[in-house]
Amino acid sequence: MEDLRMLKQKKSIVVIAKVLVMALLIGVFAAIPSTETFAAANKALRTKVTFNGDKDSDEAWRNNNYIMQAGYQKASKIKKNMKMSAKVYVPAAALKKNGDTVIVDAWINLENSKNGKYAGEIGAKYQVILSKEGKKIRLALVDLVKEKECKPGKIASYKKSGKYYVITINNMPLKNTVYKDEKTSKINTKTKYNLGQGIGVTGICTKTSGYVYIDDLQISGVTVQKITFNKEDYKWYSGGHLDKYYSPKVTTIK
Repeated sequence: MEDLRMLKQKKSIVVIAKVLVMALLIGVFAAIPSTETFAAANKALRTKVTFNGDKDSDEAWRNNNYIMQAGYQKASKIKKNMKMSAKVYVPAAALKKNGDTVIVDAWINLENSKNGKYAGEIGAKYQVILSKEGKKIRLALVDLVKEKECKPGKIASYKKSGKYYVITINNMPLKNTVYKDEKTSKINTKTKYNLGQGIGVTGICTKTSGYVYIDDLQISGVTVQKITFNKEDYKWYSGGHLDKYYSPKVTTIK
């Protein structure tokens, strides 16, 4: 019975988080200047996070969701059955008490390469959940289409590294549909788009302040590019929280 309650709770997590992230992404992507460029070497994106400790209210999800994205400079034609990879560093302090949960969402945003306008989003098929259950840390992979938990397999893993839990997303399958204006459509394989690869982190957990990093962003089937933050590789990077948009720090992981 306990397992059934946990599964129902995770289903609720999937539905609420999916709606929240969809609502935030459109605003974040649209707010990024298409001409922004930058240069740094071999570093990760970092944003300061404050998870407020609220686990129960209707606003808990919205108030504790943080978004980071990096936009590729070179336009690409998108394909079916694409996959994406990334490493996400979350504060270990956020998973200290029983029931503490951190959720990681992933997606690719599309920007019209000719006029810079938002052209939709391709979401990942799965969501990664890391939670404290008793004395153990539990990793779960949730199918966002079937809304049920499945085995992480080789798609998701985690390890403890100093002050962080490092969640690795490895070749996570993407959906074969584009979401825009509350509608879904088939992937257009003939048009080139500027691609923005994004990660959303939500902490429904103990009150915590710290940093989240993302590194080693890759899209297989279209382009493979680790974060080196050279001007010729990326067009922009961005962050978002509570309808505020900003540029995350580019720095070494500390």
